[in-house]
Amino acid sequence: MQKELADEKLILAKIANGDQQAFGVLFNFYRNKVYGYALAILQEDTAAEEIVQDVFIKLWIKRAGLSTIENFGGFLRITTRNETLNALKKVAIEQKNYQIANQNNSDIDSGTENEIQFRETKKLLDSAIEKLPPQQKLIYNLCHIEGLKQKDVADKLNLSPLTVKTHLRDAVKSIKTYLIMHDELKAVPLLLFFL
Repeated sequence: MQKELADEKLILAKIANGDQQAFGVLFNFYRNKVYGYALAILQEDTAAEEIVQDVFIKLWIKRAGLSTIENFGGFLRITTRNETLNALKKVAIEQKNYQIANQNNSDIDSGTENEIQFRETKKLLDSAIEKLPPQQKLIYNLCHIEGLKQKDVADKLNLSPLTVKTHLRDAVKSIKTYLIMHDELKAVPLLLFFL
């Protein structure tokens, strides 16, 4: 599967002008990626499908600004992550309210277990990122947290694109090794989301 949508800038410009057919092309290209991210975190088909709907509804509502986005893939990843985190928070609040209403029932809902697992894995991931050498950590954060393209990071840091690519590859490798060393096999689906 190709990584980038052909003529993405043109398609985003058409969507910004209200072109529903162009939006359909964008939706069909990215829906599985959004679904995969959401499913890796939420571990539930219905919830992941809702995230896909929420993300693309939000994109359509804010379509006027789409043509100004430099790195749509990074923007989409951050939007998806935010929607997924909001869904986790909502599950946690609903579970807390349910437990307050039914204090005799001490069973923990799988949604809460998923959230706890997510928080623990996120904490472990943050720890792995903190252990990276300064340059790798900076490049990883710019690419994966802020969503910048490698070329933009290279320009920003006055480095060659190859140097940025090498640092990013080494950072991801170090993070994976760290998680494996800490025996976090449950973290593997989350790696798809954060790496």
